[in-house]
Amino acid sequence: MGVLALAKRHGVPRLEDACAAALELKVPTYRFVKRYVDRTNAPELGLKQTDRLIRELEHYRDVVRRITQKEDTDHESH
Repeated sequence: MGVLALAKRHGVPRLEDACAAALELKVPTYRFVKRYVDRTNAPELGLKQTDRLIRELEHYRDVVRRITQKEDTDHESH
């Protein structure tokens, strides 16, 4: 349960790095992994699913639809 909580709190990549370090240093204990994760301040990288600057997916769908419909009508007229 503790390892799962660490993964939720710090992210899986950071936890995997901590576990790899624990195995490499031959200290495969939860205490080591927890201290390692808590002490390393690596920034969490990842994509945000929502942001005020990102428009809703429907907006992009509508834009693509308008562009493709316009291209279709342009090709039909020639």
